[in-house]
Amino acid sequence: MNNRSQKPEARRQKPEDRGFFTVFILFSVFCFLSSVFASCGGGKEIKSLPEGQRRVISLINQGHKYYIDGNLSKALGYYKNALELSHSIDFQEGIVKGLNGIGTIKHASGDDEYAIKDFQSAVHISEKINNKKLLSDSLGNMGKVSSSKGDLENAIEYNQKALNIAKEIGDDEGKAVRLNNIGMIYKKQGRLDEAIAMFNDSLRINESTKNKGEMAVNLSNIGGIYEAKSDLNKALEYYKKALEVDKEIEYKRGIVIDLKNIATVYKAMGKIEEAEDYKQRAERIYKVLEKSKTPL
Repeated sequence: MNNRSQKPEARRQKPEDRGFFTVFILFSVFCFLSSVFASCGGGKEIKSLPEGQRRVISLINQGHKYYIDGNLSKALGYYKNALELSHSIDFQEGIVKGLNGIGTIKHASGDDEYAIKDFQSAVHISEKINNKKLLSDSLGNMGKVSSSKGDLENAIEYNQKALNIAKEIGDDEGKAVRLNNIGMIYKKQGRLDEAIAMFNDSLRINESTKNKGEMAVNLSNIGGIYEAKSDLNKALEYYKKALEVDKEIEYKRGIVIDLKNIATVYKAMGKIEEAEDYKQRAERIYKVLEKSKTPL
């Protein structure tokens, strides 16, 4: 079945037979330079921030890029450096981002006991400094760990709290992420109609904000619901839509996921030749990505 896990909180569902690849996509959205200030700089321009804070932001974004590329050890190094520097200059927002980054890497590596401690610390500091954007992100990360541990009720509770905060502060990106993640939990619970409603709500927001990366996530997850319902034609339709978007933005790891999902559906349809074609295309791209381990 479908795997679009964050961009790092697995954001697309995992295929049951994905064999040759593991893809990490960010669960809680880390800021790039263009958007980091809503939670890190209070709306200030980057150049107006103190040098140390600018350096922290740069380290966080470098970590994010390596994380997206699947290079977890490199990403962890940048997040740790960002956390250490933030502590040295008492940059509380940077501390939260460093903790969330490190926790995300630990979660991706299967070390949830340590990840949850980082996320709990991030929640505590976010509450203390009254930064609602960071609080929403940190609660979402708590939900991620709860979901992976099978504690689905708590996972929904954390994500609902994060969603409520995102609505309160007008964070459309945050709303879309939380709706998608709640949909993933509903799918785990077998609540497929509720799950697809969440994915569609998230898709509408991402379409309105022209967030094509997240649109691909939503389309892939909707395809996964139709696959779970054994509506293979609909599943194929949405997986192919996701593929079109990922190709448009040239997100190679997403393309691998989409090709593999399409192959799985064709196999279930008994169309073995088509399935093998899409599988081989996915494998070729994945091998290039694994060989380079750098953004392509």
